[in-house]
Amino acid sequence: MNSGVVAFTGSYNYPLVILSVIISIFASYAALDLAGRVTATRGWARLAWLSGGATAMGFGIWSMHYIGMLAFSLPVPVSYDWPTVVVSLLAAIFASGVALYVVSLKQLGRIKIVVGSILTGAGITAMHYIGMAAMRAHVMCQYNPWLVTLSVVLAMIVSLVAIWLAFHFRGDSLGAGWHKVWSAVVMGAAIPLMHYTGMAAASFTPTSDIPEMSHAISISTLGVASIIIVTFMVLGVALLTSMLDRRFSAQALDLNSSEQDLHSIIASALDSVVSMDAGGRVTVWNPMAEATFGWSGQEAVGKIISEMIIPPQYREAYERGLNHYLKTGECPALNRRFEITALHRDGHEFPVEVSISAVTRGLLPSFNAFIRDITESKKAEAELRLTQFSV
Repeated sequence: MNSGVVAFTGSYNYPLVILSVIISIFASYAALDLAGRVTATRGWARLAWLSGGATAMGFGIWSMHYIGMLAFSLPVPVSYDWPTVVVSLLAAIFASGVALYVVSLKQLGRIKIVVGSILTGAGITAMHYIGMAAMRAHVMCQYNPWLVTLSVVLAMIVSLVAIWLAFHFRGDSLGAGWHKVWSAVVMGAAIPLMHYTGMAAASFTPTSDIPEMSHAISISTLGVASIIIVTFMVLGVALLTSMLDRRFSAQALDLNSSEQDLHSIIASALDSVVSMDAGGRVTVWNPMAEATFGWSGQEAVGKIISEMIIPPQYREAYERGLNHYLKTGECPALNRRFEITALHRDGHEFPVEVSISAVTRGLLPSFNAFIRDITESKKAEAELRLTQFSV
């Protein structure tokens, strides 16, 4: 800079400054929410959430940065080199990816949080100063080394705070707790602090040098509005996707828990529990059925029920009744208790008490049978009758 040249005095559009802080808070809340999804998933799903979360969070931080830059006005026209702008966006995504990865770890030791904070802070710092380097105007930009150092330190402190908050409040519960809201406010206010410290480190003086303008574009009011709208859309979609995925995961967990409870009940039932499809093939065969009929569950599942436990002389009547129900939906044996003769695997026949219910899912029904061996009760009845007759 030539001696005696007076630096330009810039001014801020304060509504845009406030908007940049709001975007930062929104991006911080999205980061906290996405951290929960990255932590809760595994394998390819975790990689997808990590990549998508880093992109959404990085885009939000980058948008805050550029809205903050566009809020600063110089008395000369300013354009931006778009390839350099893209590089600054990639730096923001990198920083976000590192932060989300560290937050998703099972444990967060001192070394991990320090290394993560340094890398994340370095990414945010790179985003800021690469973004500043994208400016194209007839000015020379110089930096105050003390303020630059302060901005770098602030970036790393902000990253440390953000990672700590995200790790401790990454719980994947339904609904937005106030702890997450206040954490987003703290993070959202801290990130612009680094940005505007970096802006304060820069001074601009007029120069006769012609800047490289081959890839430069000017940002109009419409361009600013577009950045704002797209930012809120990206973050909104990320939050909506996270919310829906969380709800579906909770429902799947509840369903899995209910199925496990049902299997436990069936396995511990004192009656034989046998389920069949519309063709009479066994689909469920509990331990009591194994003990009652002599067939193991592995042997029974997939076999025709009539060929296993119904004596030969009754099979034709069974098939006739099943076909009649499939055609008409009528069967007098359903939903009531009755006694029949059953067949053991070793060939002996014995009396059982049965209740059968039908469940229709889709086009074809399935059947659930509850069967109790009443051999001993029949013997007891016979002995009682014999005693009464003798008397």
